[in-house]
Amino acid sequence: MKKVTQFLFLVLLLSAAMVSCKKDLLDVPNENDPDFLKVYAKGEDVQNVAAGLFNTVYAGEHSYSGVQMMLGVAADNVTCSHGNAGMWHMSSEPRDLAWDNSPSYSNRSQTKYSYDKFYSAVSTASNVIKAIDGGVEIGDGGVDNDRALAVARFIQGISYGNLALVYDRVHIVDETKTVDGVLETSSSYKDAAAAALEYLDKAIVLANTSFTIPASWFGASTDISSAEFKKMCNTAAARILSYNPRNKIDLAAVDWAKVKTYADAGITTDWIVVNDGYTAWYDEAGDYLTYPGWGKTDMYVVNMMDPTQPQHWDNVASFPHPPASTNPIDGRLNTDFEFTASNSFRPDRGYFNFSNYRNTRYDALYVAGIGNKAEVMKAENDLLKAEARAYTGDLTGAAALINAGTRVTRGGMAPVAANLADIVKAIHHERHVELYTTGMGLQFFEMRKLNLLQKGTPLHMPIPAAILELFLLQPPFYTFGTVAKADGTGTSNAGWRSFLYYITI
Repeated sequence: MKKVTQFLFLVLLLSAAMVSCKKDLLDVPNENDPDFLKVYAKGEDVQNVAAGLFNTVYAGEHSYSGVQMMLGVAADNVTCSHGNAGMWHMSSEPRDLAWDNSPSYSNRSQTKYSYDKFYSAVSTASNVIKAIDGGVEIGDGGVDNDRALAVARFIQGISYGNLALVYDRVHIVDETKTVDGVLETSSSYKDAAAAALEYLDKAIVLANTSFTIPASWFGASTDISSAEFKKMCNTAAARILSYNPRNKIDLAAVDWAKVKTYADAGITTDWIVVNDGYTAWYDEAGDYLTYPGWGKTDMYVVNMMDPTQPQHWDNVASFPHPPASTNPIDGRLNTDFEFTASNSFRPDRGYFNFSNYRNTRYDALYVAGIGNKAEVMKAENDLLKAEARAYTGDLTGAAALINAGTRVTRGGMAPVAANLADIVKAIHHERHVELYTTGMGLQFFEMRKLNLLQKGTPLHMPIPAAILELFLLQPPFYTFGTVAKADGTGTSNAGWRSFLYYITI
């Protein structure tokens, strides 16, 4: 197989999303192309490229075209019977539909879109670093070089983190690393996560320099100081470590002391992205997962907030529509959700998709697509801090963090006791309720590491078919899913439907 440089390889991956059937897939730019060199020749141009990096990652996370919606329903956090965006495929019960990783599948673009966006961000970030390392100066005498380098390293980190969280295999390339364009040179999700942390650590070191990032670079409401940016880097690293496990065996191997170090240095206020009216910044997947007639709240989550509600809508026409809750244990059922007396989903696609509640917390935002939506909530970082303490033996500290947080302040729930089982269950509750539709795949990752994804659910996605075709492989391509192939490493072999709802440690 012909050796591929990091830039050519990444652009080749991205090109599959952009070229027409008449364009040769190998007709891509290279580092010796004068037009390419021109883009990265001037400091101002390199800075403009760096300014758009996070928006590319954000699109990969939150676009309708990506994986967020299908992961949300696979996690039984949201429910939707629609065939759009791979949702019916990933939510069908029993989970006997393997992810269709064929070149002709109608929803094949869902996994490829996110994959391409994350790699596109890596490619561009690597080129920013290469340009600066090659002598390009941003600002007088290179005064703004560290800012661009820090953001570029951050983008490498979160992009590889996202790839590690979602896909089983990842090709790790950057401004110095190259690979052969074959499946065999890919790395495991564990190695990809480790690489992501290395990039984030470099960003953290660079953030020790004083600089200010313009708000527009991150869709923020105000400019971001290097001190605040450093907190974002630490939270991003804690998230990757906590969410990457595929099962309880992986969970037990997490370096929780390291998670604690990162999370304790993490964000202290919500990391906000200001949606701007469906243009550059739009949490589109979050909109569809809550919009009337689309995503509803899975009964699994409704039951968490009111245990008198059924935990599952049985797949029979005679199942009675549950009445509205009158005395939920979690007050957010009355503030963040609303009762619905009917369902608009197609019965022939399964009554198991039905629900009697939908989320309303962000309805005002989605009227015009304008307003603040947390990319990462402070509450999420607080849960990471609590989780790290719980798994390192500080049960009192973990309980104190949870009881000072949204479980009590917004939910009005009873304080959690300082024992591991109750703490893990309380964190699980908050990730499903308080963090609803924030963070791509957050609830999927939570269910996965606790062996709670329904049996037969893919634990991660394969490298997309269009990319495997670029490696000159022939279908059928590998994939994950179905009860028959439930091995606990690529496909869930347990699941909350397999036993009474109780999280064992």
